[in-house]
Amino acid sequence: MKAFLKSHRGLLAALVLCAAVITYAGVELSATPQNFQRVFLPSEQTSTGTDEAGQQEPKTNHYLRELIDKAQTVTSALDGSCDPVSLYAVAQPATIGMKKENQSVSARLVGIDNQYLSLEEFGLLSGRYFYPDEYLYGDKVALIDEQLAVALFQYAEPILEELTIGDETYRIIGIVRDQKRVGDEMEYSAYVPYRSLMASSVKMTAVVYEAAPVKGSGGWAAFQNAVATLGEVGTTVSLPKETMNGLLPLRLLGVLTGAIVAMYLISVLNHAFRWLVRRYKERLRDEYAVKLLGWVVLRGLGLAVGYGVCAFALAQLFVVLIAPVFTFPEWVPAILVEPKDIVAAFWNVWQKPAAVIELRMPELLRIRFYARLMGWACGFAALFLSALWIYIRVQFNGLLPENIRNEED
Repeated sequence: MKAFLKSHRGLLAALVLCAAVITYAGVELSATPQNFQRVFLPSEQTSTGTDEAGQQEPKTNHYLRELIDKAQTVTSALDGSCDPVSLYAVAQPATIGMKKENQSVSARLVGIDNQYLSLEEFGLLSGRYFYPDEYLYGDKVALIDEQLAVALFQYAEPILEELTIGDETYRIIGIVRDQKRVGDEMEYSAYVPYRSLMASSVKMTAVVYEAAPVKGSGGWAAFQNAVATLGEVGTTVSLPKETMNGLLPLRLLGVLTGAIVAMYLISVLNHAFRWLVRRYKERLRDEYAVKLLGWVVLRGLGLAVGYGVCAFALAQLFVVLIAPVFTFPEWVPAILVEPKDIVAAFWNVWQKPAAVIELRMPELLRIRFYARLMGWACGFAALFLSALWIYIRVQFNGLLPENIRNEED
């Protein structure tokens, strides 16, 4: 064994590296919020409103008010299948500056409602979150991440300081942890009440309706049907499905590895069974069958348990292998053996991903990045494991007991 480890240090190091990358990607994929998203581009962003003096003036984001009513209708339709739900708007980039000094940076601005933190929770370092009334009345208050606080104010807790977003002044009420991760374009982030943006001059980049599914309620189908009533052109994404898709290489690698090990153990049991039969016949020449009964039964029970464990393991591996079918039923054609049904199912699935415009939030980009990382790591792991398996089969046939190996020869 020491000689084997010494002569194959590179192969084993590569396997350890692959295992580390797979673990890292798997943890990051599992940590992504498992929600449904409808991402759409803002409609016409300029409408006419009335100011305090009764004069007509343009309201850049006045349409955000109309989306609240539409979202409430969708939320009612999702009752029992998705909870909680949130409507939020994103401006990226948005210019955020200090009120007292002529200094500004580009950041990701998110206008959130009172359910947003139930779906996309982030850590609060100091200060407080929004009060319910601040959500309701669209007060000009803001949460900013620590990196933005340092960039603008040169210290990490500028609570109650004022900053400008567009032509509006906001008061900082809380500092949150740095949110920059894979999939984020902007280095800084700021959060304000959704309703505070309805009269803002900041143009929104995207609006998102997001919901957490209730397990076992058929939430995805209900969500797809409900968000269609929003009447906005966009992309509907199931983050649970995307996450499972990203974990498929690991699932396949695990199933194949487990199946190979189980089949190898079955072959060992087969050799042991043949050896037992041969040994029993040999001992019958010198001993009575009654005296050998206990010896045979004891070893036979051991073999039976071994076969049972292998059969159970193979059955569980099969269940794990086909489990994604229940998450991706659209991939299953009406008739499995009909080429035309297979082709039709394939193209039906690829119609939406092949759309000219696909809107992608950071969560989806993050999943796809780690999915690609997972795929490459599992591919290399399979290659290295195959090389290791071939070496073991060729060089280490002696892992079998001497008597069983002789039977094999």
